[in-house]
Amino acid sequence: MRRILLGLVACGIATPAFANESAPPPRPLPDAAQVGALLSSPLVQEIIATTVDQYADALLQTHVGPLAKLTDTRDHVRPEDTLGDLAARTHPDYRRDLHNQTRSAVAATGQAARDIASLSAELKHTTERLRAAIALTQAEVNAVR
Repeated sequence: MRRILLGLVACGIATPAFANESAPPPRPLPDAAQVGALLSSPLVQEIIATTVDQYADALLQTHVGPLAKLTDTRDHVRPEDTLGDLAARTHPDYRRDLHNQTRSAVAATGQAARDIASLSAELKHTTERLRAAIALTQAEVNAVR
């Protein structure tokens, strides 16, 4: 027991020596226009939809097991059923629909990002006009004093 505690203390003391103090600087975040262009690409949309399909498949392979006996017998849930089996019974095309809806959501997000980028540029111009108007007003107030 003492050896384990001594080892833990030694590791705790040595930890700062192992720390990497020269971590690379964080990469700059892409702007909204770049994100919008990327998410508007059909290839990127397909890649993201396929990734979501893989995650969903992993989740939907979950067996319901002992919970089957807690369901209504009219639902015909068997212990060997998976969540995917249950989903397919009520919505046979759920996989295709999930894929298509994911692609559509990614495309909509891309369009929203492009719209935000466009609005951002316009808001910057509006800010510049307001600053100029405020400066002019302040100059006029100072002239009256």
